[in-house]
Amino acid sequence: MYNVTLEDGTSRKVEQITKRGTAGDAVVIIPITIDGNIIMIVQSRPNTKDTVSIELPAGMVDDGEDYENAAIREMLEETGYIADNVYELEWHYQDQGCGKAIIRTYVATGCKKIRKQDLDSEEKIEPIEMTYEEILELIKNNELNDANSKIAFMTHSLKMKGVL
Repeated sequence: MYNVTLEDGTSRKVEQITKRGTAGDAVVIIPITIDGNIIMIVQSRPNTKDTVSIELPAGMVDDGEDYENAAIREMLEETGYIADNVYELEWHYQDQGCGKAIIRTYVATGCKKIRKQDLDSEEKIEPIEMTYEEILELIKNNELNDANSKIAFMTHSLKMKGVL
C-alpha cells in the first residue's frame, strides 16, 4: 500500500501488484506463418479453472530490454519460430486498478520454425498452428480465456477489417 495524491488534491491509499519486484510489463505476440496460420500455445495455467490454457505466446520484458526484442525473444523461446517482420499493434494496461504493468502486442509475419523451444524449467508449453477461423471458434465457444490474447486477436481482426 502507498499514498497517492489525485488530480483533485485528495489523497488515498492504493495497492499495487508487482511481478518479480517490477511493474510486470509484458508482450503478447501474434505469430502468423507464411501460409497464414497463427501460432498459439497450449500452456499449463494452474490458477485457472481448467489448469491449462490456449493463448498467444507472451512473456515478461526483462530489465532494460526493448519491448520488440522481448517479443522476438519470447516467440522464439516458446515456439521455436522466427519472423520476417515484426510490428507493434497496440498496448494496454494489464489492470490499471491495481498495477502499472503495460502489455504491448506485436504482430510477427512470415513466421517459420527454425529450432526447438527453449523453455524455462517450470514452463510446459506446446505450440500449435491454428487458422483464423479456428481461433474465432475458440472465442465464440468461450474456450479462449486469456484476456491479453483476446485483446490482441480482436484488435488485429478489427484492424484487418478496416474498423480501427
